Amino acid sequence: MSNVRRSLGVVLAAAALLTACNGSTSKTAVPVSNPKLTGTPIKIGNVADLTGVIPGLFKGAREAVEAYVAKVNAEGGIGGHPVELVTADSKITCNGAVAAYEKVLPQVVAMVGSLSGLDGCVGKVIQKYPKIPNVFQILDPRLSGIPNTFAPSPRPLGQSLGAFRYISDKHPGAVQKLGLIVNEQTAFTTTQLLAGLKTIGGAVAFSVTTNVTKQSDYTADVIKMRSAGVKWLSLDGLDIQTISRVLAAAKQQNWRPEVITSAPAYDGNFFKVADPAAAEGVLLPLGTALFLGEDRATSKGVDEYLTWLAKVHPGSKADLFGIYAWAAAKLYFDAAIKVGPNLGPEYVMAAVGQVKKFDADGAIAEASPGARTPAVCWVVAEIHDGKYRRLEPSDKGFSCAGAEFVPLKLG
Repeated sequence: MSNVRRSLGVVLAAAALLTACNGSTSKTAVPVSNPKLTGTPIKIGNVADLTGVIPGLFKGAREAVEAYVAKVNAEGGIGGHPVELVTADSKITCNGAVAAYEKVLPQVVAMVGSLSGLDGCVGKVIQKYPKIPNVFQILDPRLSGIPNTFAPSPRPLGQSLGAFRYISDKHPGAVQKLGLIVNEQTAFTTTQLLAGLKTIGGAVAFSVTTNVTKQSDYTADVIKMRSAGVKWLSLDGLDIQTISRVLAAAKQQNWRPEVITSAPAYDGNFFKVADPAAAEGVLLPLGTALFLGEDRATSKGVDEYLTWLAKVHPGSKADLFGIYAWAAAKLYFDAAIKVGPNLGPEYVMAAVGQVKKFDADGAIAEASPGARTPAVCWVVAEIHDGKYRRLEPSDKGFSCAGAEFVPLKLG
């Protein structure tokens, strides 16, 4: 698979998680700048896919950064200097991403919380400004090798296994009878997952690749999975509409595999499209806290994200991309405020590079931005009575039991 095609697969996988959210709107209630701050403005940049083939794809990431900037300004800016945000739309194209970065980078002292599905296209642009830190959730692993890029949760090719190992231990033998419904547009996501599951004994009993934009009835696939003896159904690379359709077909056929996993089903809009009865018991392996609000009382990071999102964008829903953009902003601003406004961006970049343990105040599983190593701790939640609830750990935080990251080697 070519690098460009792999990058496109990543953005489409991301789109699958947000398909139901694209029509939402929001209004900015809190200004990004604070007139009480009198210092020279400090400009940071943010590039996100907002228009293109999937309008509003990474709107949540932009809104999260705007919310964090408002928080920083409300708390005194960076040493009395207000922070201003310079933005551009990368439009879900390679040319759009390059043009957006070319526009914004010369104007700013850092890029913070950007999210472009084709971020791999901008490596050369980033390298033209080696003293400017770029702190964002990197999608294309090639960017991780550029010294001035940092991710709050580094994600090399591969799969973190702790959550899946926990599920497998609770359901012995189920992983040996996997059923996979693979979106042809996001097949690489499933490739990484399957490579990991194979290391804990995973074997495919049934697999079908489909175009989710064309297929709406999964009854035939459900019948085939039942016939094949599938015990573990993975719906981990699908959009919420497709997940709901598969679950509805399974319910209609009165078929229930022992295990169903579907991280994308943790979504603020899932129960607008899904039958809660059909989704009962679905397991959610996550690398984040329950950021829709369930963990608000036990995670400072989740509480602050939701608080400031509501202030700056009333009515907007928290989402996966927002929580990672919020984490990226925290990673950057913690360093920038510590260094202060009188030293150059290279000093802030050095401070970010020294961060070896980071979890955004409990919003995401701990990783090492400075060492560029991924998170391996996890949460498993489940759907119960039309709500999300934790299974393990049952109260708060993350478990590191069975923690392991299995890298994917491409042949």
